Amino acid sequence: MSGRYVEKRKEVRMVRVAEDVVLVAFVVTVMTTDWRWQRIPNVITYPTMLVGLALGLLEALSGESNGIGAPFDGGFLDHVAGLVVAFLVSYPFYAARGLKAGDAKMLMAMGAVRGGIFLLRAALYGALAGGVLALVLIGARRLAPPETEVADPFWRLMKSRIPYGVALGVGALIALAGSP
Repeated sequence: MSGRYVEKRKEVRMVRVAEDVVLVAFVVTVMTTDWRWQRIPNVITYPTMLVGLALGLLEALSGESNGIGAPFDGGFLDHVAGLVVAFLVSYPFYAARGLKAGDAKMLMAMGAVRGGIFLLRAALYGALAGGVLALVLIGARRLAPPETEVADPFWRLMKSRIPYGVALGVGALIALAGSP
């Protein structure tokens, strides 16, 4: 093996490590804000989309993919495809009021950071985690005494809505743990 090939493989791994670090920081931040304040701020999602696309370009320029890559096959086009597929998948749910805009932008940012295949895995795991979270919260709401004012933020949250960004974040972390 030539030294240049080993050096190129090391650079490729560094791009993937950077993508993983950005993804984990983004997901943990979003999970925290969605759980605590029921918001996923644009100041977090839009810059993450741009950083994800820049990392996709860096991935293509580093030689990991052939040229600018291909959708669902690495490189810049894969990151663009991840963002676009996230929009196409989440928009009908947003339009039907089944998903909030912050949740949709979270999916778009995750697709921009890691690409199309990762996005689909993370969305599937996130949907499953969302179902489990919904069942837990519904069960807990049934057990809570009626007509009581609760001071604890956890119980107030459980009476008001389901923080789907938390479920999507769990899905992304599960998908990341299973990624090569």
